[in-house]
Amino acid sequence: MDIKIVKNIYINSLLILMLFSATIHMVILFFIALINIDFYVLNYFNIIDLDILFPELMLNNFLWNTISIMVVVLFYFLILKIVKKNVSDK
Repeated sequence: MDIKIVKNIYINSLLILMLFSATIHMVILFFIALINIDFYVLNYFNIIDLDILFPELMLNNFLWNTISIMVVVLFYFLILKIVKKNVSDK
């Protein structure tokens, strides 16, 4: 496997482990959402445990789920833009 995120092999291994764990976590959440027909489980703010920092916010309602989707899409396109720029610079 030739995945190189950073040059340091120890940090690179840690980041790959984190990506692998996050992927498994998301797959499990997706199946839980399908089995229980509860897609609030996939709310990005719940996944990153934002409710621990801001317990007063009701993060599991239609408004926050909509904002969650918009934040994820925004992050995706931001990361895509950064990656495309880095690839084109090489």
